[in-house]
Amino acid sequence: MHMTQLARKLGSNDARLIGRDRFLLMMFGFVLYLAVALRFGLPWANTYLAEQGVLPNETIATPFADYFPMIVAWLAIFSGGILAGTIVGFMLLDEKEDNTIKAMLVTPVSLDQYVLYRVSGPVVLAFIIIMGLVLFINQALVPLWQLVLIAAGASLVAPIAALFFATFAENKVQGFAVSKFIGIAGWVIILGWFVDGPFQWLFGLFPPFLISKAYWMALDGQGLWWVALLGGIVLQAGMLFWIMRRFNKVAYR
Repeated sequence: MHMTQLARKLGSNDARLIGRDRFLLMMFGFVLYLAVALRFGLPWANTYLAEQGVLPNETIATPFADYFPMIVAWLAIFSGGILAGTIVGFMLLDEKEDNTIKAMLVTPVSLDQYVLYRVSGPVVLAFIIIMGLVLFINQALVPLWQLVLIAAGASLVAPIAALFFATFAENKVQGFAVSKFIGIAGWVIILGWFVDGPFQWLFGLFPPFLISKAYWMALDGQGLWWVALLGGIVLQAGMLFWIMRRFNKVAYR
């Protein structure tokens, strides 16, 4: 089957699935909530903390606004991709519970075509969510062309997360447990922010951190920001290739 036809058929099925699943609708609602909360909450918190003498204070000279890049990297760039991956991941779990994936093995749709659709879909969704979040929040912005490249790199975490759900969870109940693990992984970005100098690169063992690192370097006007971005893309591509192979094995069980 041609990929365009496959995308049209599976896309319409996905739309119906999302429309009748309250959890998936809630996830889209959370994206909107996150955007509004950060757009208006960050400037308010910066003013409030300064007026209360919390940030800056006698021991900490930096205002809360100096932490905006960390928050945007964590809650918009990284979490935006994770949210897209979670949405698709739970759709995959629905199909897994209904044995849709196994049934597809005896249809004209090859498993490779199906996986390609399930990889490209969350990438596109994540890119839209990340761009929308960062631009709407309107804090700690980099030039648009850099943001496009950073968002594209960050979008690779979405299919990794989606296939992680489908590979290591048997149903939605286990999926919620997996989602907690994935959420905790984002704390690597927060911890890495507070590490200075070359030791910060050690957090690149968690590839999505390198995307955040590229964003911070671009904000600072560092010319080699693209090195961190390229490193993050290559390592995430490796993770994606590995999880795709694991998913293929699970699909044939």
